[in-house]
Amino acid sequence: MPPTTLAFHRKRQNLDHLALERPQNLQNFYEAIEEELKHIETQLKYLELDYYGYERTPEDEVKEWMPALDIVMNALRPHISFLYSKQQLKDIFDLYDRSIGDPTMEVDFDKEAVQTVLDCIHKIDVYLRHRFKQIIDAIFLILGYMRKYCLSFCGTSGDNYLETATNYEKQRRELADAIKINVEDIPMMADRFDSVDGIKMHEFGSVPKKIAEKCGCSNVPFLVSFAGACENVRNACIGVRKWIQADDGYATFIQFDITDLERKKETCDKLKKDLQIKVSHLDHRMKMCKRDIQECVIELKRVAAKEKSLRKQEEQILEEIHEIDVDLELKEIQKDELRKKTSLDAKEREKLERINSDIEHRKTKKPILERKAEDLKRKVEFLTFRRDLKGKRESQAKGIKDELREARREFKKTDYECERLEKNISKLREIHRFKTSTEVLKKLFYNMPLNKGQVGGAARKRKGQFIDKLERATRITASLIDKDWIHLYRNLPFHPPRGEENLRADIEDVVTTFLRDTAEVHAKQSLYRWRRVNTRANLDDLKKSLMIIKRKDIVDKMEEENDKEEDAPSKTKTKYDCQIS
Repeated sequence: MPPTTLAFHRKRQNLDHLALERPQNLQNFYEAIEEELKHIETQLKYLELDYYGYERTPEDEVKEWMPALDIVMNALRPHISFLYSKQQLKDIFDLYDRSIGDPTMEVDFDKEAVQTVLDCIHKIDVYLRHRFKQIIDAIFLILGYMRKYCLSFCGTSGDNYLETATNYEKQRRELADAIKINVEDIPMMADRFDSVDGIKMHEFGSVPKKIAEKCGCSNVPFLVSFAGACENVRNACIGVRKWIQADDGYATFIQFDITDLERKKETCDKLKKDLQIKVSHLDHRMKMCKRDIQECVIELKRVAAKEKSLRKQEEQILEEIHEIDVDLELKEIQKDELRKKTSLDAKEREKLERINSDIEHRKTKKPILERKAEDLKRKVEFLTFRRDLKGKRESQAKGIKDELREARREFKKTDYECERLEKNISKLREIHRFKTSTEVLKKLFYNMPLNKGQVGGAARKRKGQFIDKLERATRITASLIDKDWIHLYRNLPFHPPRGEENLRADIEDVVTTFLRDTAEVHAKQSLYRWRRVNTRANLDDLKKSLMIIKRKDIVDKMEEENDKEEDAPSKTKTKYDCQIS
């Protein structure tokens, strides 16, 4: 039977290992910190046992010193009821020192009580200044590791969608400050008691206050200083555990935010697409209305000069038709009168024939005139129709324009929201990657940049500076050149060379693609096209071209901005480096 392969188990890390090697992962780091916290709590218990004694309580300790303190305080003149500072006992201590040097000196105070008070003050001072030192150093060491590895990878302010990250950053800073304040306050208690201002009861936490209230020693706050120091240590340990708990769940909450933002992004993209279709549809309708209006305008201009003539001709023809009708009516009457006669002579017969001929002629002429009148009427009605259609289309165009403006506003708003969501999703994914990758712990241990883009040689750095200057010059030029961008584009050098036809096509493409944008956008896009097409685009060529078109003001602005950039102090530390330090 082949030998079984034993699984390799790496040794469990503790706080000492973290100084020599990177954490295996965050969970192992948490375990190492928790192990050290338990060790600190054990040290604190032994320290309390050493200070209070076996099976003694803080109340027993306070009650032991109170009688001597009462005697000394009552011996002071004038009588004092509160003892905040060691300076208040200075006269008695000086008199006590002189009495020791001169045994014959008579004193009116209890030397034994003074010695007891001195022992009490000395004991508290020694414990606050020296006996907590190992615990304080251990907590500060933990705090340093927490600041180094338990990061949010985000600032305290940012987009609302980064609320989880910004809140955690605020929380970790507040916890770090609270831990530091609690620990630093321990030796500072002794310093404050030595100073003139002294130490006050309201400066302590709940535990010392309860002890003082129970023992009736609120007038002697320094008696509960040791209890306050112990409470500070426990508060610091609680703060570290809260920090670990928050850091442990940080990546999970970030993932929840990513999932939620991805759903919002999907909804936003769908809305953006619908709005884009709506804008396109309204834009098409707007173009159709403009085309109809233009056709009406052209048609009205074409026949506007003939409109008066047409109306005049129509009136004349209608008048002629009216006259024909009147003549026909008269002729018919004359014809009827002639027919009523029984016999007609030759002259009357000739007259009747002439009347019949006139009637036939007018009846033949009337339809022709009516057709002409109808044709003129149609032409006049067409002009009226075109004029009414133009007014109707203009009214429609106004409504469509308002609707299109609102749709574009909503589209831009939605497009901005989509970009905002995408940006925050990328940021949260980066944070989640940093929090879940063991490689990041390695980089933090060795103080390496977290992103690959942050490293590079001197050549890459110089290239980056060159690109930054050209990009800055591009933006300055676009913001100031206004409508001269076309003149500038025609004077820019190209490698390989571009003919006049290509240059004209480039300009038309920029204008068509960004039709509704400003001249600044047109200028920026044309310069980006130049940089993309030209294999040797550089800052000097851009400056020379600007000088050719007599825009020295833009070149001066570039030089001014470059001087400001060079004079500014170069600070390359990233926000992640600041968090680590």
